[in-house]
Amino acid sequence: MMHLNYVKDVVFSKDSEVEALLNAAKEKNDKQSLWAKLRAYLFLGGIKISIELFLIFVLMFIVIVDFLLVLFLQHWSGFIIGTPIALLLTYMFLKMVIRRRKKEFNRALAVAISVLVKMMKNGIGFEQALFKSISVSSSKLLKEVFQDFFQEKNTVGEVQAFENMYKHVDSKELKIFALAIKIGRESGGQFSNTLAKVEETISYRKKMQDKVDVLTREGNFGSYVVVGIAILLYFILNGNFDGKIHQYFMESEFGRFQLLGIMIWVFLGMLANSFITKVDK
Repeated sequence: MMHLNYVKDVVFSKDSEVEALLNAAKEKNDKQSLWAKLRAYLFLGGIKISIELFLIFVLMFIVIVDFLLVLFLQHWSGFIIGTPIALLLTYMFLKMVIRRRKKEFNRALAVAISVLVKMMKNGIGFEQALFKSISVSSSKLLKEVFQDFFQEKNTVGEVQAFENMYKHVDSKELKIFALAIKIGRESGGQFSNTLAKVEETISYRKKMQDKVDVLTREGNFGSYVVVGIAILLYFILNGNFDGKIHQYFMESEFGRFQLLGIMIWVFLGMLANSFITKVDK
């Protein structure tokens, strides 16, 4: 009953970014620190550089954005406006990398579990079948994550090895798979039927993910159409008014600030559209 309740919590709970970050940063002294959360983001995104080097890159990006805005506005306030914009873009980049990495891993894991179940039903042992199903996978990410698991499970144990994997990819499918293996071990190791049920669950989640992706793209496409129409309308009106619109927005200080405000407003509108059309997976 304890295992069943845990399975239910894992399957039906919402993905929690904060929980994923804290699980990826279990050091005793800095569990709640910003430094640990940043380290967790880098782990989840597969960015294999030191935090110090990453911060240097972020600082350089902030300077570039500030410099470009100062050139555009021809005013010192570009430094004040550019810094939060650069930080927001950096955060969005990390989120995008983590999301794509998670999606790639889940798709590859679904295929690997399907191969694993078929091999076990043909009489191959679990250890050998698992190693073989990972080795024949076409996903480099899946192989890299499980490579550490195969190296650690004989020294720190299978449960701890799986927990270490959660630091590198925030995958609910991986947690379900690890729990199924734990239950199978405690029931004597005869768990091909359990893994078959896990395969069905993960395959179903993969199909639902594909549907969510389609709906999300449809929702975001409307935002891109609106932005394209706005840009087209700008050039059409500028041509009809003999370039006076471009002259006002680009050659006057107040016009440049207005144009920047319009672009920021459109960008925030796209973010709001992406937020309201987002589906918890």
